[in-house]
Amino acid sequence: MTGRSQKDYIGFLFVLEGIDGSGKTSACEEILLRLQNDGYDVIHLREPTNESPWGKEMRERSPKGELTPEEELELFIRDREWHVVNRIRPALEEGKIVLLDRYFFATGAYQSTVMDLHWSEILRRNREEISAPEPDIVFILDVPAEIGLERATGRTGQANLQFEKLDRLVKVRQAYLEIAENDTAAIRVIDARKSIQNVVEEVYDFITDFLIMSE
Repeated sequence: MTGRSQKDYIGFLFVLEGIDGSGKTSACEEILLRLQNDGYDVIHLREPTNESPWGKEMRERSPKGELTPEEELELFIRDREWHVVNRIRPALEEGKIVLLDRYFFATGAYQSTVMDLHWSEILRRNREEISAPEPDIVFILDVPAEIGLERATGRTGQANLQFEKLDRLVKVRQAYLEIAENDTAAIRVIDARKSIQNVVEEVYDFITDFLIMSE
């Protein structure tokens, strides 16, 4: 079951996930432009937000490694609740396509590696406690942790002390792959070792095929 049959809005939600350095943000930006050029009404959102108090706190404290795992989880869920109410659901109800850079699957993959809490329980909390809309497709951009870390730290010149650690990224990648294998969402794993152009083309083709079939 993917939850698509229970949609109470006319828009579409596509999510890009993956470990740090997988290319999500770059892919989202390019896919956004392509869909807009095709005439679709599409917006690009990302998590954590830089709008809610919880998202701002996450962005401020996370790079310094100041948050406990419990604080991380609660900040992510509260920020996502705000995001769903104020940005995601309104856009979906207006019939827009929402292209989302990280969602509750990221919280499940990352927080389950540092807490005595299975990823499935974290996903359940997001689905049931804050009624997070179910994506039409989740794309997991998969790269080995070593490649992701090299890309992420090379991009900024420094590591995010909360997340960008090799041993943690190895576990996060494994959690993502377990989610893809076992969760009820409609998930496609994309080989993100390929060039960003190839990744964009593959994801874009899946999205446009889905939209055409949904007409």
